Amino acid sequence: MQSPMNKFSLLLLIPGLLLAALLPAVTWSEDKRDFQIATTIRPLQLIAEAIVKDVQAAGSVKSVIGAGQSPHHYSLSPSSRVLLERADLLIWIGPEFEVYLADLFAQMAESDSGSKSTLTAMQLDGINLHKLTATQVDAHLWLDSTNALKIAAAITRFAVEFDSLNADAYEENLSKFTREIESMNVEIASSLAPAARPYIVYHNAYQYFEKQFGLDHQLSLLSDPETQPGIRELLATRRRIKEESPQCLILEPDSNPNLIATILSGHELSRVTIDLLGYNMNAESGSYAKFMRGVAAAFRDCLY
Repeated sequence: MQSPMNKFSLLLLIPGLLLAALLPAVTWSEDKRDFQIATTIRPLQLIAEAIVKDVQAAGSVKSVIGAGQSPHHYSLSPSSRVLLERADLLIWIGPEFEVYLADLFAQMAESDSGSKSTLTAMQLDGINLHKLTATQVDAHLWLDSTNALKIAAAITRFAVEFDSLNADAYEENLSKFTREIESMNVEIASSLAPAARPYIVYHNAYQYFEKQFGLDHQLSLLSDPETQPGIRELLATRRRIKEESPQCLILEPDSNPNLIATILSGHELSRVTIDLLGYNMNAESGSYAKFMRGVAAAFRDCLY
């Protein structure tokens, strides 16, 4: 026989049980915080935005290297360090490109003991890589849109694993991004064939775009933009410019105007500037395609 106290406890418990039965079950996705993605450079951010944008459970995507900053010699601000520490997924090109972040990324991978994922674009299966020299890989791989699709697929796999209840939304975003890039490729290929004028570049940073769309520059003013050319290299470049008479020069936002004037030595040619790192792009859905169309438009201005 139950005691009066036990009966009283049961009466108190029944309303709570009824209320619990009426409430919706809390799912894993609702209980788990939004995930955060941090990229080193803006083009990687643009690709990630294409996958996670407009998915309710997705978090933010931010890049740490801003306008006017070099990925090769980047010094982290305290706020950028916090951004990287809090991110669930870090996306970078690789230690050959973001040289000054390589040690930090290695340290974070060790200290997080697997709680943080890192996507190294240069190490993805099937990624298309070109070389600058026999021993040096060209890191500007985001300028090949087929590489952008491989990076997007890797981001999608992470998003699906982290937030499985929204897997269909991430997969649909990947399909949409793929269709967008395929259409863009046809448009750019049509607009750049055939090239009408010979051109040169500030340094060999465009070969991923050039090889994808059948272009080829005559020469690079600098073999390494991080170092001053020696007198022998400078004279050899001047001689080739005189012999080949290029009609256009493709520059970058941080190209050295005094060095350019010295190398060209009075040779007149038209010039266009390409924002390789997408500093002027807003990170939103469709921005990577806009970025690539901007690169193509600059090439058209130079070649026709």
